[in-house]
Amino acid sequence: MDEQIDVRGDGRIVLYRRSNSANGVYHVRLRIPGSNGYKRLSTKHSKRRDAEHFALNLYEELYFHVRDGGSLNAPKFSKAFDAWKKACAKKNTTLKQGSWENTIQRVEMYALDYFSDTQIDKIGKKEISSYVTWRYDNYKRKPPTEDSLKRECTALRSFFRYLHETGTIPKPPEFPRELNQKKNNRRPTFTQNEWRKIGRNLREWVKAGKPLGKWRDRFIAHQYFLTLANTGMRIGEARNLRWKDLRSVDTDDGIRLIADVDGKTGRREVVFQKGADVFVKRLYDLRKEELNAHPYPNEPVFLSKKTGQPYTSFKKSFASMLTYCEISAETDKGSRTIYSLRHFYATMRLIEGVSPFLLSKQMGTSVEMLEKFYGHVITSEVADRISKTSAQHKQSAHEDQAYPFQ
Repeated sequence: MDEQIDVRGDGRIVLYRRSNSANGVYHVRLRIPGSNGYKRLSTKHSKRRDAEHFALNLYEELYFHVRDGGSLNAPKFSKAFDAWKKACAKKNTTLKQGSWENTIQRVEMYALDYFSDTQIDKIGKKEISSYVTWRYDNYKRKPPTEDSLKRECTALRSFFRYLHETGTIPKPPEFPRELNQKKNNRRPTFTQNEWRKIGRNLREWVKAGKPLGKWRDRFIAHQYFLTLANTGMRIGEARNLRWKDLRSVDTDDGIRLIADVDGKTGRREVVFQKGADVFVKRLYDLRKEELNAHPYPNEPVFLSKKTGQPYTSFKKSFASMLTYCEISAETDKGSRTIYSLRHFYATMRLIEGVSPFLLSKQMGTSVEMLEKFYGHVITSEVADRISKTSAQHKQSAHEDQAYPFQ
């Protein structure tokens, strides 16, 4: 006989397991108010507690998604992109007699990575605007021009038009009219008072996730946010960080944690702020407790226990954290995103008088880019030191201590 568990007692979340199941994995059937039918899928967990946590998390996510006008069955961006790509292959030219190959490539190059795991009906004007803002700071060879971004947006419009025509989405999202950021180069970040408020509330936000089965995800996100804000790493750099990439170095300023990261400017060393090593130490201790052994050197630092891979995104956790801390996501400089943590790091270091030359090396960018986006912070006194700080700020590194948490 099949095992069934009504998690809430109202039929909205029902776990079930086949009596003849070889692996004993629970499946879940969800009924979301405001939607038709049920959502059924595997929890990929054989332990009841883990399966319940998975189901509760998913229910909460889908409840708010449907409430805000979303669909239960909308595909993720990556899956919709694959379908669009196959459909494009059957055509010879675009409406303007251009090459579909170029159109596909303009979406595949950056938007596919940015939106990969996002459900297609969750992408609106705000998300497109955030993507455009993100693109100005994320590129492979040189910063995008307004014309190149217009071509990318044209390709994205074609993608969403296809989804509308095939009935995948009710209507294509709106696109921002203004793509030129020259009028406002400043990036949305946090004031010091806002950051102190976040610091006071982060632990409580993590604890509040426990009844929802989200404690581990929030705990990881907590350390992730603090790591970005104390290193200036890019999102992709942190996501790909492995335990083997971390080492401690004895400097004139004491023991400091170093991360060897692969960024868009190549491989570089990233120095953690003094005391910031505790954030990854917490993750190390958590993983050591889960494994009852030391984490594997090649294992991701920000590991999703659910997938065994790095977390693909902390966007939802970031939005949840801001709401809990009563910090508005919207500013006069645009929407705050996880990248705002990198901008906060840069702003604080410049206020402290760190040389833009050294800061550009730490962040894997150029002095010119720092001056472009943070010129309002760089005082004339600091700017005068750009060309002569190397000798003044050198640290004498001694013997490396590899894999620092064993």
